[in-house]
Formats: sequence, C-alpha cells, structure tokens
Amino acid sequence: MRILGLDVCKSSVVGWLLDTEETLPKSFREYFRKNRRPKDNDPLTFSANITGVTQLIELKPDAIILEPTGIHYSWIWAHICSIEKIEVRWVGHAEVKHFRKQNKLPDKNDQADAAALALYAFTHWHNDEFFLHFNAGNVARLRELWLQLQSINRIQSAPINRVRQQLAKEFPEAALSASKVADDGMVPLWAWLAGQERNTKRKSQYYDRLYAKSIAPKYGVNISDFSRTLANLLCDLRDWENKIEAEIGQLLSVPEFMNYRKVMTRFGIGDRQQALFISQIYPITKFESLGRFKRRLGMAKDEESSGDKESHKTGGSQLCRSQLYLWVYNRIAPAHARPQNDVGQKLGEFYDQRKSQFQDNPELWKAKALARTQKKAMDELRRSLKESLLPMLPKDQQPQIEAILNLTLQNMQLSLEGSLADKTSDVKEREIKRGFGNLVISQTAAYGLRLLFKELKRTV
Repeated sequence: MRILGLDVCKSSVVGWLLDTEETLPKSFREYFRKNRRPKDNDPLTFSANITGVTQLIELKPDAIILEPTGIHYSWIWAHICSIEKIEVRWVGHAEVKHFRKQNKLPDKNDQADAAALALYAFTHWHNDEFFLHFNAGNVARLRELWLQLQSINRIQSAPINRVRQQLAKEFPEAALSASKVADDGMVPLWAWLAGQERNTKRKSQYYDRLYAKSIAPKYGVNISDFSRTLANLLCDLRDWENKIEAEIGQLLSVPEFMNYRKVMTRFGIGDRQQALFISQIYPITKFESLGRFKRRLGMAKDEESSGDKESHKTGGSQLCRSQLYLWVYNRIAPAHARPQNDVGQKLGEFYDQRKSQFQDNPELWKAKALARTQKKAMDELRRSLKESLLPMLPKDQQPQIEAILNLTLQNMQLSLEGSLADKTSDVKEREIKRGFGNLVISQTAAYGLRLLFKELKRTV
C-alpha cells in the first residue's frame, strides 16, 4: 500500500510517499534527514493545476493523508482524489504536531509536515480512532452558501430603497412599512406589489384594504410597472435566499456538526451565524490555544507599532467579527433576549458589569475618551515633525535634536493632561456612549469566545 502525506499550501501541495511494505524506520528523524529532497524542482511538489494533479495521480497512491487546516485549499485535492478512487484520511492538527515533536522532526518545514502525516498514518493505519471523520466538502459548502446569502442581502438593498421611493408617491401609506418575512418565506409587501400567489395558511387582505383607502389612487396616481418589476425582482431574490437557507439547514443537520450546534444554540447563536462559525472552526481539534481560536473568529489583538507610534487593532476575520457583534447586540445586550441557561447568565452579568462602569461614572469615560484623542493627536504630531525636520539635519545631529523634540512633546502632553479636567464637558455625550457601547460589545464578544472555546473543547 502506498500512503501519500500532503502538506497543503495556497497554490500547491508538498508530498511524502511511503510504501507500507517497507520496514517502519526506527528513527523518524534520521529517516527524514536521509530522504529529504531539495526544495528546487522537487518532484513531489504538485501545483494546483492539471499538470500537478496528473503528476500526483501518476504516483498511484492508495491513500492521501491531510490536515483539516486551510480547508478551502485542501478541499479540491480531497475531492479530486475521491473521484480518482484514492482513499482520503484526515489527521487532527494537534495529533500531527505532537507526533512531529515526539519524533523530533523539523518544524516549519513543508516536507517534514508531509512526512509526519504519512508516518502518522503508517503507524496508526489500523486504528480508526486516530483519524478524523468528516466531509471537507460540507465545511467548504457552508462557507460558500453563507457568502452567497451576504451577496443577496447586498443586492437587495438598492431595489428595496428604490421601490420605497416609488411608493412614497404611488402608495405612501406602505412606503415605510416594515413588512417582515412571513411563514411562507415571502415578504408580504413585495409579494402584493408583484401580484404573486403566496403559499400561506392565513390569507391576509391587509394591503388590499390599505390600498383601497390610499390617497394616491384617489388622486389618479397608480402603481407603476417599474415598481411592480422591482417587487418581482425582490421576490425572486427572496426565493433564492430561501433555497440557500434550506440547504444550509440540511448541511447543519449532518451528524458531524450536531455537537457544535448544541453548544452554539446554548449561547443563543442563530443558524446563519452557526453556519459561518462552524465553517471557520471545524474541526475544533485544529485549535490548541484560545488565541488561535479567537483570531479565526476575528477577535485577535494585533500590535501595530511604527517608530514612536504604538497601537493595537482587532485582527482576524472581519466577517466573523461583525456577526459576533450582532450576536451580542441582539441576544446578550437585551436582558429579555438572553439564553435562559448558565451561559446566558454569565454573558449577561459580564455585559451588565461592563456597561455599569460607564453609567456609574460617565465623567471618567469622558476623560478617557479625551485622553485617547489627545494621545492620538500627539503621536501624529511627533511622527510628522520627525519626518519633516530630521531628514533636513546632518546625521550626527539627528539623535540630539530627536531627544530635544521628544522632551518638548512630553512636556506638551503633561500640560494637556493637566487641563483635562476642564475639558471633559466639551466631549459629546453621544460619541462617548457609542464608543463605549462598541467597547462593551467587543469585550463581551471576546469573553463569549473564551466560554465557547472551553465548551466546544469539553463537548466535542
């Protein structure tokens, strides 16, 4: 049997081929040293194109071994090999890492990673519990469908705004109607405008009655074909959205995702958000630390330092971060919407405690906001002065002038801080509330991820 370990890169894979008829090496480290290949023109590096795929298949492996990291890059290789009747096995990131360390194989080396995968599979081939069992296509498809939903939402915005503008003169009583999605998956106002039949148990005549009393037809203003065509477009988009949501529901119901869903449901995370988060973190075994988990879901803290300027920003997936904010805003911030369990209680208490810090001492947060603004201004002034003044001076004078400049700016900063108490009344209350509200949401989201990581590790 021929086992091919594959370390997946963005546009290629690096392989390591083992034959199970060979004797298992006593020292994997020595085995790797003797058999490692030069990086240039490596015959077992395959590009993600027809040539690379053909070369891989020509090796005639009986099985390929993959890690579920970079799942969207590895999916195509797993898919192709499955079509070619080559067995695909998955090994958890933690298991491979420990195996590589235990056998003293090099770190940060593509060939060593591929060798570790092949040797791990060779060692544990007949023990099924040492391998992961999941369909990589389900994970990739979840993310693809979620992104499609986001695209449809963006596409809908323009026609919705335009048709409401039209209704302001053609049916003003309904122009600002919320018209939420009904039990048949349609938006009643758009369905009524488009004249579409609805599959609902309760037949409503609401818009018929409202239009009968409208001032527009009374004064000779009818609903235009333009408005009805836009409404038809919105109905078609809504149908498309319903189909995507149905497929997401089917994917989320597969057994491999059930424990993830149970945990996320306890946190009050909705189906759409579950689809995105699961597509990012499945399987949880690939995360050994909370930091990597938080980065994957968009809540990592990245340092950005340049010269005298030092700052931190939130890093990771912006898509996930925005969904985490919405989750806290809709399910944790309102006390009545919180999950009625121990998780909801912990998250609610955390949010309320952070929020009370502002409510109990608003002047303190005004002062902090003003201090941040002043520090930002001083950092920018320091940077611009150095960039404009220092290059004009001889190099031997630059350190001396820079020291004087820093001392002067520090004195200016102290002077500003001394007058801070008299300036807090100038800070707008609305801006402080908005900034502090975002901070509380961000902190609660980060705390929620800490709890979520712990629960997923314990449950899954």
